[in-house]
Amino acid sequence: MSQLTLSQTIENVQSLIDSGNGDPGRLYHILECLKNNRPLYHSDQNYLEQKLESSFSLEDESEPVTGSDVLPKIQELINSGNGDPGRLQHIFDMISNNKTLYHSDAAYLESKLNESITPKSIEYATISEPKSLENTPPPEPQPEIKPAPEPKPISRGSMPKGWNTSLDSAEIEKISKDIQKEEEEIQKQKLISSEIDSHRSKLTQLVSHRKEYEQKVTQEKATLEAQIQEERLKIKFQTKLSEEIITQKEELAKVKKERSNIIKNIDSEKTKISKELAQQKRQLIQAQLEQEKIEKQVETEQTLLTKMIEEQKSRLLEQASIANEIKSKQSDLEKTKKDYEFIVSQVNEEKAKFAESEKLKNLIKSQEVDLIKAKEERLTLINTISKEKEAITKKTKEEKERLKSQGNLAKQLKKEEKVYESLKKKREKTEQQIKLKNQKLKEKQQKLKKQISEKDKKLKSLSTKKTSAKKSIKKTIKKAAATKTAKTPAKKKSS
Repeated sequence: MSQLTLSQTIENVQSLIDSGNGDPGRLYHILECLKNNRPLYHSDQNYLEQKLESSFSLEDESEPVTGSDVLPKIQELINSGNGDPGRLQHIFDMISNNKTLYHSDAAYLESKLNESITPKSIEYATISEPKSLENTPPPEPQPEIKPAPEPKPISRGSMPKGWNTSLDSAEIEKISKDIQKEEEEIQKQKLISSEIDSHRSKLTQLVSHRKEYEQKVTQEKATLEAQIQEERLKIKFQTKLSEEIITQKEELAKVKKERSNIIKNIDSEKTKISKELAQQKRQLIQAQLEQEKIEKQVETEQTLLTKMIEEQKSRLLEQASIANEIKSKQSDLEKTKKDYEFIVSQVNEEKAKFAESEKLKNLIKSQEVDLIKAKEERLTLINTISKEKEAITKKTKEEKERLKSQGNLAKQLKKEEKVYESLKKKREKTEQQIKLKNQKLKEKQQKLKKQISEKDKKLKSLSTKKTSAKKSIKKTIKKAAATKTAKTPAKKKSS
């Protein structure tokens, strides 16, 4: 058997309490004794060794816990702005106050400092870090606690008349039925928690798929931007071509003006230069054919330009539709935040109800009222669990819809997951508190029932005494009446 240190035993006891493996009251007592360096009872020590399956020492290793080497480095990170300043300040305060760090905070600090932080400088709080759903082993099935049969009263001599034990047996049957109902409800809650775990695993899978899809979207965005730049270069080239065509048109206009001047000169000199006119006519025909060719080229280029403009307009419309979709998804995110705030308010209301139930403990007079209140509280918890299930299903649907187009929403989703995990921890704590309260109520009920049974016995004994006294009085009255009746006829005879 490997011997554990004091800090390791404290962590193992805390994990046993969180998993519900063992008597929670006894484990809390052992944990307080270990934290305050108080000696344990021999029975508690044996019980803890059986649970941990190893021996342990009540004195921790004499290793100095110093964070003097790490604190200035953290301060440098905060001053340089390298990392989350709020998280680094929290880590700085925890180390300076010699408190334990979460495992995630220690890993974050290691990644920032690029060096391994040994347990000599910082202790990890492995209890508070949630484990992955796939690696967690299923909880061990706890043996069902059967109600201990009440000791039967030992018959001493003959019982008085009119004595009936049917009332005690009826009360015992009621208590056993209540216990069976409570166990059935606990099993239902276990099934609900298993369903929640499966939904949570689905959520993690969806988040991983979403991250992969986001990487693909970023790649597609890069390709689209490259294509847009190519299109812009093509448009610039086409504008240059159009400018050249315009200059050519201006030159054509100038040629036409010169040609008109030449025609005027030719008209004045027709008689002299008939041969030159024929040559000029041929040149004009060739110029007209060239003009027609140029005009056809200009028309084809204009059609191409119109097509390019229409394609750019269609692309701009598609980008506007994508922007509208992003805005609608942002509104959906705000709705989910409101749903989280509503769940938090419900949890606070449940806390207020639990505080009221603690105040009402001192005013308990009967067992049935307390049972009804505990059932009502359990119903509220079941309702909250069902609401959480509905919220989880809604989230899964929303996550599936958001996988198509999401860009910069990963940070907000992580924050919402942290809030959800904190809510889950609070709900588990409240369920444990309710279980402890129910156990205490059952113990009080058993004590009250015993007191009531003793009082009933006393009342029955008093009633039997009263009945015997009444019978004796009735007998004396009858005897007196008989003597009176016997005396009255004797007087009549004498008269």
